[in-house]
Amino acid sequence: MQVYAARLLCIGRYDELKARKEIEQKKEDSAKLQKNMEREKKLQLAMEHVALKEKDVLDLKSENEELKGKVEKLEKDKTCLEAREAETSKEHHGYEMLVVGFERAMKQAGFFFPEVKFDQLDPIKVVHNGALVDEDEVDAEGGDDHDLEA
Repeated sequence: MQVYAARLLCIGRYDELKARKEIEQKKEDSAKLQKNMEREKKLQLAMEHVALKEKDVLDLKSENEELKGKVEKLEKDKTCLEAREAETSKEHHGYEMLVVGFERAMKQAGFFFPEVKFDQLDPIKVVHNGALVDEDEVDAEGGDDHDLEA
């Protein structure tokens, strides 16, 4: 009987240690599960954060493309404006040269003919039907020939 009692005691102690080991294992597994759940929550938050950043990046890329289009359009407009400005400047420069040449001619004519007054002369006007008129008025009337002999 003592042998059976010793065996039962050993079996009981073995079962007790086994149960304690299982309980400790379950506690460890529960702690690991809790830790993994916390990590998964953090990972989920990080993934959401990454998704938001990716959306922001896509929005910025789209905005960048729009701005590039606007810049190209503005550069084309700038080129057109610079071309117009150069053309206007060239026309204005031509007019200035005409005025300078006209003033020189008036001074030279005044030198050769001091008794004639040249102050009524206008470099922009033309002689038409015996009078000084704007060139636009002659073109509007349909007369495109100017009285060069007058």
